[in-house]
Amino acid sequence: MITKEYHAEPTLTRFHLSESVFKYVEGPVGSGKSTGCIMDLLRMGMEQQPDEHGVRYSRWGIIRATNPQLRSTTIKTFEMWVPPEIAPVVYTAPVSAKMRQRLSDGTIADIEFVFLALDEPEDIRKLTSLELTGAYVNEGREIDHTHIETLQGRIGRYPQTRKDPATKKTLYGPTHVKIIMDSNPPKTTHWIYSTFHTGQIPEGYEIFIQPSAVYWDAETEKWLMNPDAENLSHLPDGYYERQLKGATDEYIRVMLAGECGMTVAGKPVFPSYSERRHVATVKLNPIRGYPVIAGIDFGLMPAVILGQLTHKGFRVTDELPASDESLEDFIAEYLKPLLQQRYPGYPIIGSGDPAGRGRSGLDKRTPFDVLIAAGIKAFPAYTNNFITRKETVEWFLKRDEGLLISPHCTVLREGFAGGYIYKLQRNNSGNHSERPDKNEYSHPMDALQYALLQAKYGSGATKKEYDSTPKKYLYA
Repeated sequence: MITKEYHAEPTLTRFHLSESVFKYVEGPVGSGKSTGCIMDLLRMGMEQQPDEHGVRYSRWGIIRATNPQLRSTTIKTFEMWVPPEIAPVVYTAPVSAKMRQRLSDGTIADIEFVFLALDEPEDIRKLTSLELTGAYVNEGREIDHTHIETLQGRIGRYPQTRKDPATKKTLYGPTHVKIIMDSNPPKTTHWIYSTFHTGQIPEGYEIFIQPSAVYWDAETEKWLMNPDAENLSHLPDGYYERQLKGATDEYIRVMLAGECGMTVAGKPVFPSYSERRHVATVKLNPIRGYPVIAGIDFGLMPAVILGQLTHKGFRVTDELPASDESLEDFIAEYLKPLLQQRYPGYPIIGSGDPAGRGRSGLDKRTPFDVLIAAGIKAFPAYTNNFITRKETVEWFLKRDEGLLISPHCTVLREGFAGGYIYKLQRNNSGNHSERPDKNEYSHPMDALQYALLQAKYGSGATKKEYDSTPKKYLYA
């Protein structure tokens, strides 16, 4: 008799109990994700409705991006928990394994596994012809969304559904019609990120995020081991400590800290930012009783960050990324409609680049004049000094619940995660510039800095400056 003991960690326990049609578990390397998904397939196969002969038929696709990965990693994990004595893997096309076991209730579980890589056109054609109960996608960040769409059309097709001819009610058919998936965190440009990490998860989809293996300690400015990490009892001693030595910041953040990443071409401006600590789990709505601060970056591509300072910290509730149009058009087409929709009756305080006090050579108006004419009370920020702006953001980041970002503010999150960087010097000296690179992320990040300057220091303008204008302040 072959006995295998499996004890699910807390996150995977919730994963097993979920009845969502698309279940996704995400976490650091070595956290037991693949094992949990293999065990979930076995569980669902044993729970399949038996036919009139007491046989529980099911067929599961196990998908990986490339054939080498499928054979060296995915199948090896499968064989660790379903050894060849129980379900031998047959390597003739398509690669498959079949398990037939009598259960304690007298029924028989007839479970078939079809292993498929998606790196060749022939493999993709095979996917379109499969008749499956459900599927497991291993390391989903390596899979194109078009393949997921194809896969969704191939599940729920085995065993064949039978209905009562008179009532049309289903008499027999597949019990668990699901796609399950695991992955290390994806890049912020990946479909997994937009599907599961923006606070607007489709109905029937569910994400399970495991604790990180390491975390950034702002006081010591070091990566430390997370005592709450999962699957530690099944890992060699020093498994994560060894990986920290000599690893790039990108590898540590994604593979060990469990954060979504970007391809970083320079040094991140805010290394203490953490997706886990600084991003809310649900979309943030404004709270009555607190004014709304609008951080505004003017320039040729205006951008706005909206948020509120509460007794806990600053909550970013909306973003309007940079747009290539005039400030007047940007306000009329984007900012005003958002304020009317999400913030009716809220007092709005605008905070922008102090350089915006300079008058335009065309109509002699400043950007603040344009805002006030649109009915938005706005002041120059406390300062435009970059060091002060950076230290202000860090002050909020390092406080307990000091900065919380709504998950739908994806451009701001991408900026923190690696889009807003100190660019390497052109002489290839390995040194970084003293100021961030100007790119599509710098505008909303600058807008956030002006908002946080307002939250911490108040306005940089004196009351006398704005009492001299004949315009009447209005709230949007």
